[in-house]
Amino acid sequence: MRVDFNVLEQRARELVESSRWKEAMRIYLFMADGDPSLDAGYLGEKIAECYEALGDPHSARYWYGRAVEENPEVRTKSVAARKRLSGFGIDDLVPKRAFLDGYPSAAVEKREGPSI
Repeated sequence: MRVDFNVLEQRARELVESSRWKEAMRIYLFMADGDPSLDAGYLGEKIAECYEALGDPHSARYWYGRAVEENPEVRTKSVAARKRLSGFGIDDLVPKRAFLDGYPSAAVEKREGPSI
């Protein structure tokens, strides 16, 4: 059975227009499932917009980044959003000196990240 993504997109837009962000995001996530390119970044941008509207800037920043990865020349809105959200990091949880190269720290043992 084939999925009509036009129907899904139309319904997601209706939900966004009525500020039903969680429901719209469910549709966008369904559409993105199994699509590594996120439809050339479009779905990543839509998911990010939902997260941002729901007050989750950390998740929004991640998804804007995914949109940029897939299509940086076209996803200029996502590039701007990542810059706007650049202050949302993890500094309040882990100091930069503990996990970024170039920050000396005797208290934290450095290790390589996961290999892929």
